Amino acid sequence: MTCLLRLLSLVPPCTLAPVLLVSLLSLALGIGLLGASAWLIASAALEPPLYTLAIGITCVRACGLGRAVFRYLERFLSHRAAFSGLTRIRLALFDRAAALLPLAAGPARQGAFLYDLLTGADALRDFFVRALLPPVAVGSATGLLAAPLARLLGTSGLLLPLLFALRLCLPLVAEKNGEQQRRTHGSAYRSLLLDMTEGRAELAAADSRPACARLTSSARALLASDCRAACRAADADARAAIMDAALLLLLLALLAPHVSAGDISGVTLAVLLLVLQALLSAWGTLPDAMRQLRQSLAAARRLLPDAAERTAEQPTGSQPAVPAVQTARGAVLLRAAHLSFAYPGRAPVFSDLSFTLRRGEHTAIVGASGAGKTTLALLLLGVWPPAHGTLALGGTPYPALPPAAITRAIAALPQGSVLFCHSIRENFRRYRPHASATDIRAALRTACLEDVVRALPGGIDAPLGPDACHLSGGQRCRLLTALALAGDEPVLLLDEPTAGLDAATAARLLDALFAHAKATGRTLLVITHARAILPRFAQVLSLSP
Repeated sequence: MTCLLRLLSLVPPCTLAPVLLVSLLSLALGIGLLGASAWLIASAALEPPLYTLAIGITCVRACGLGRAVFRYLERFLSHRAAFSGLTRIRLALFDRAAALLPLAAGPARQGAFLYDLLTGADALRDFFVRALLPPVAVGSATGLLAAPLARLLGTSGLLLPLLFALRLCLPLVAEKNGEQQRRTHGSAYRSLLLDMTEGRAELAAADSRPACARLTSSARALLASDCRAACRAADADARAAIMDAALLLLLLALLAPHVSAGDISGVTLAVLLLVLQALLSAWGTLPDAMRQLRQSLAAARRLLPDAAERTAEQPTGSQPAVPAVQTARGAVLLRAAHLSFAYPGRAPVFSDLSFTLRRGEHTAIVGASGAGKTTLALLLLGVWPPAHGTLALGGTPYPALPPAAITRAIAALPQGSVLFCHSIRENFRRYRPHASATDIRAALRTACLEDVVRALPGGIDAPLGPDACHLSGGQRCRLLTALALAGDEPVLLLDEPTAGLDAATAARLLDALFAHAKATGRTLLVITHARAILPRFAQVLSLSP
């Protein structure tokens, strides 16, 4: 029930109520169309006055047109409600991901997380259209029809709502383990896929057939699981259809004596039978709706934790405010003590690393390839937690910080960060939505990109291609630097800002960065291979593999 309430809270009641009303009217007019048709055909056999048939024909046409109109409104309003909740779903998933990442368990845990995000997001999105509307509309129509049947048949008229309740429960009970089995096989397949993607270069150079065989075996297990689930669903649907046919025959047998007794006419019996047939046909949507409901509830449990679960995931105690930035030169901005880190299943990248970052005292991080420079940057940004040791920002340990504290203190776009294809302006709009035109021009000037922007056919609005492929490697690095510059974070972490630049441009960029840091009071933390520039830094961290 809690998960259901969480799902319903994604869409405001004022948006959901019209959708439910229109869905019920659409179904009622569809049932009314068959009922009016049955009345018209049965009455015509009795040769009534023509005006009576004209009324019946008018009712048939009205129900047909009304059903078409309300079906269109149902599709329009239901999809609008679903997409209005989609934004909240995405925000909730991003919050959930931020709470769970990084996934230190490696590809196995990443595969499960990827499965939850892909299938779970779809299940949450489809809840309103496919899981909520059919049971509510069909249940309301069933209740309305059960009332006259109960007056005619007494307690036997309750067979209709009882079977409706049974139709709702059967899919939930019959396939309660199917979703977990599909998740297990889907997670295993995605884990292997992630593992092969990360090692594609090694597989290309070596024999990839064993890895491909494992992936194929996992894919076949996933396909077999889906086939078994489809077969179980088909069997359940067939049994439900037999139950529906048996109910229709039983109600016919119960109603027939009332025609002989004069309680109802033959025309009324024909109308009731076709109305019942139309209602039972609408019941055919219930199994899929219940399966969708089960999937949506499972996704909500995994991806939309309630307040108590969110509190359990967070450190105990009240969340501190973002640490105040010390403005005095030499004030401690960041402190690392005895850091150690290793990626899952690999040797340690570095061990027992300690340093202090002080305001105004610029720091360089150097070391051979594979020494852990970029890994250290990811630790400082909170992407990975250290295996051992502590990181503190402004005196507050990282685990006790609110989520936004690190991003407000450290500006960074490490190498490999995605650049959007539209334009330089669009990249600033995505990464720095609050940057003004003046801020953008200043960042481009400091990153020595003004000449590059002027040379582009469309200037700052020129298309860059997928992941900025129209820029050279050096220009791409400078754009990442400019994006990091266009803010007011006290620490500016730059990953190889001079990579791909000639000596003159590299020197000009460094001069501009140090001038910018002096003018704004920001502190530079630079990852570099260029040892010639190290004398310009107050502190040098040398990492060795």
